[in-house]
Amino acid sequence: MNRLLLFFHLLGMALWIGGAFTLSLFTVRARATGDARITAFAYAAARRLYRGLISVGAWVTIVSGAILMFAIEQPWFRPFPEHWLFQMQIVGLIAFLATVAFLVPNATAIAALAEADDSSAELRARVKKQALVGSVTGVALIYLVLLGALRF
Repeated sequence: MNRLLLFFHLLGMALWIGGAFTLSLFTVRARATGDARITAFAYAAARRLYRGLISVGAWVTIVSGAILMFAIEQPWFRPFPEHWLFQMQIVGLIAFLATVAFLVPNATAIAALAEADDSSAELRARVKKQALVGSVTGVALIYLVLLGALRF
């Protein structure tokens, strides 16, 4: 049972990290073309993927991680004896909240703005915020993968 839960936990992380990383490359390349139609299409695709693949990956990761905590009977949010697990809970929860509460809704707003007007100041500001929060979340997720693998 624990192996199945761990599989779902890792699958969720792969969807979450992989989807976000791929979208960052995809949207940057679309903006570099300078074509408003391509940019609008890229942001519309990003909206669908954030709502689907990335959100599902984040939820699967959080739910399977919570179930794993019950299965292995470790204490919740206690720094000792397993400090790596404590860090994983805190950083993972923050990354999850950033994804669900900011990145997904902001991707929807960016797609709507890109479809309406590709040159608005609000679109540029939202894209910058998305890039900043997405980058910090991505670094946190990579840290979590290393933390789980190395358990330091």
